[in-house]
Amino acid sequence: MNSVYHRGEIAVQQMAGALTMAEQTGRSVRDYMPQAASDFLANQTFIIISTIDGNNRVWATLLTGAPGFVKPINEQIVRIHISPLQQSQLRSHLNSIKEIGILAIEPTTRKRMRLNGTAELHSDGIIVKAEQVYANCPKYIQARDHRRAGLEQREATVSHTAATWNDKQIRWIQQADTFFIATASPEHKADASHRGGSPGFIHVIDNKTLVFPDYAGNSMYNTLGNIYTNPHCGMLFIDYETGNTMQLTGKAKILPDSDDLLSTFPGALRLTQFELELSIEWMNANPNAWPMISYSPFNPKLV
Repeated sequence: MNSVYHRGEIAVQQMAGALTMAEQTGRSVRDYMPQAASDFLANQTFIIISTIDGNNRVWATLLTGAPGFVKPINEQIVRIHISPLQQSQLRSHLNSIKEIGILAIEPTTRKRMRLNGTAELHSDGIIVKAEQVYANCPKYIQARDHRRAGLEQREATVSHTAATWNDKQIRWIQQADTFFIATASPEHKADASHRGGSPGFIHVIDNKTLVFPDYAGNSMYNTLGNIYTNPHCGMLFIDYETGNTMQLTGKAKILPDSDDLLSTFPGALRLTQFELELSIEWMNANPNAWPMISYSPFNPKLV
């Protein structure tokens, strides 16, 4: 088996009957950035990062800026400019555990790439040393014009923190067509990924529990492989009209294939259940409007 995978990823690949496909896909993973990856990163206006705080909670965080705020220095080093507020938020994470996962995603073209490695927090940003760099397929990415500025630049502020969701937040989750997920291996190797589907593809069970489907993808099972061995998990929801975001941290588990819920999720290969520990809602976290262009043609049709 390709050494880019850890035991959790291999276990889930085996359960899914995807060992051969995963081995083939794993050959694309590099420990450096090819020129195309560097160019792609330098052109982005936002990224999602995965970090781990001192209590081993995993967080998915949105970072934004003008093209160039993510700047590859060489084949292995990336500098990310962040605001003083983001500095404060991430200090308790990266000072404790240096691992970071980066997802760069371009909704207009449905392109995305992952960069996982180690990070150092500096006064003017984050310096990341790449350990794994690879592209992902365009499946389940909704096309959005994320480059069109639509909201006035305002300071991000926390508007709501709780251990349960209120009715407004439940509706937000139920109507979402996209979320971002942060996970980590038992060795704290962090990863940030994307999940998409038709609105309603996430089921809210109660005010702190949700279930989401796993659709056919690249067979690497990075996210589920992490969850299989380490339940700590973060999620991020973005309101593309208001610029608000909702960060969730908690624990996740893969439900057995025999679970009765599976039949209620069209196109799902398996299900993951997330249990909330803490929710933080931010106002004005995203300074741009991202109007919808079209849903992904890969989204399963919901009944």
